[in-house]
Amino acid sequence: MGGLVLTQSFDLLVIGGGIHGAAVARDAAGRGLKVMLAEKGDYASATSSASSKLIHGGLRYLEHLELSLVRESLVERAGLLETAPHLIAPIRFLLPIYGWQKRQALRLRAGLAIYDVLSFGDALPASGRLDDDDIAQLPRLRQENLTTVLHYHDCMTDDARLTLAVLLDAGARGADIKNRRAVTSIVPLANGYGIDLDERGQKRRVEARFIVNASGPWVGNVDAMTEAAPPRRPLRLVRGSHIVLKMPEPPQADAYTLQDEEERVVFVIPWLDRRFLIVGTTDVLHQGDPALAKCSAEEEAYLLQAYNRYFAGARGPAAHADIVFTWSGVRALDGDTETKPSRITRKPALAEIANGTGGFVTLYGGKLTTHRALAEEVMASLRRLGAEVGGPWTKDVKLHGGSLPRSELLARAEHGPESIPPDMRRRWALTYGDQIEVLFKRIAAEPALVDEIAPGVTRAELEYAVQAEDAMTAEDFLLRRTKLQLLLDAAGRAAVRQWFATAA
Repeated sequence: MGGLVLTQSFDLLVIGGGIHGAAVARDAAGRGLKVMLAEKGDYASATSSASSKLIHGGLRYLEHLELSLVRESLVERAGLLETAPHLIAPIRFLLPIYGWQKRQALRLRAGLAIYDVLSFGDALPASGRLDDDDIAQLPRLRQENLTTVLHYHDCMTDDARLTLAVLLDAGARGADIKNRRAVTSIVPLANGYGIDLDERGQKRRVEARFIVNASGPWVGNVDAMTEAAPPRRPLRLVRGSHIVLKMPEPPQADAYTLQDEEERVVFVIPWLDRRFLIVGTTDVLHQGDPALAKCSAEEEAYLLQAYNRYFAGARGPAAHADIVFTWSGVRALDGDTETKPSRITRKPALAEIANGTGGFVTLYGGKLTTHRALAEEVMASLRRLGAEVGGPWTKDVKLHGGSLPRSELLARAEHGPESIPPDMRRRWALTYGDQIEVLFKRIAAEPALVDEIAPGVTRAELEYAVQAEDAMTAEDFLLRRTKLQLLLDAAGRAAVRQWFATAA
């Protein structure tokens, strides 16, 4: 490590800017630790932006008797509805039951009853059964051999924005948060670790008493940087892929939980104001670099087959040509090689090791929904290793942008500046939350900021994304700060890329 100058020391270095690294950084900073977070790419640029966009208990985990995981998830779901109301919204799921399915209505009704009990107190509607008239009016759902349709509620989110909200909250509490900051080496010291960083092209060295490896599918690579990492646990890399279809006419408001022949679950979820349908996910063992994960032709065919088995469109079955977008994320799960990928538990596992008065914690598994609770487990692990930290504090504490109830937020958007179209104000409200006031104030001070770089994309929004949210590329903005990648045409996307190339 010669030739570098020591610039700073930290209590904790968190490696990974996905949802779990973000949650650990936030929790640790709020307990008084001096925290740095290093993300080699963009925030949430891997698994944390490639989920099914759900904040849910995980109905299928009941079948595996993981009651504690489901209960924890449902408690966290209720909390997120309050702490990030701009990003979390309830949605009704329909569960159609056909004669050919192995799981029949009685068994599933029992599962939903348990789900209701475990979610007691969250104010979401109870599960139930649609009446025959409602079933007959469901658009496109095949009616042949259909015995009944059950319903229950869960929640949707923008996973990348949720990760960013946690990160920005961590930054507001003093954590040193930065993307394009890659860890290049880790060397054990007497009481902690020395770390080399490549920070947007600049070489830097820091010291940290503790390290938390929350790098998702790269946990093995990071642990391999030092002999002073925790003992390895069995790691399974499981790819989950999704396809996106344009919403058929008439649009559907409900999501669906579908069963396939192998008793897996596939979701069909309305997305982006019912403009699209998300169909996913798969569970496939992943080989190779997780950064190169893509939805394979086999996964596309599987998801199309699952969709077409349940739905009949006026224009015929959905086909490859109807897919407008795909994504794939790789989950780093703690599981043995004998278990089917779809049956490997999503419960997190931690590995830890002391190094002098410091230590190293590696995180496996975990769910988007339970990120806050998992961060508390990591903090307990750090305390066991000798970290002097305060007690838990994050429960029911608002996330960045989440101070206003959704109804009040939308009311403020409705009465915002007339120079901004109503649909843009609404999109801003449900993207930036209470920070919409920052955008409004910028525009009031400099009216020219409402100039559009692309249809529906103002200079005010682009500059805010760069200055306040670390967006460095058009992809950062189009895919993760927003979802405009799907809403703009080719010319609009090109205009945003040109702006980042010349003005950002």
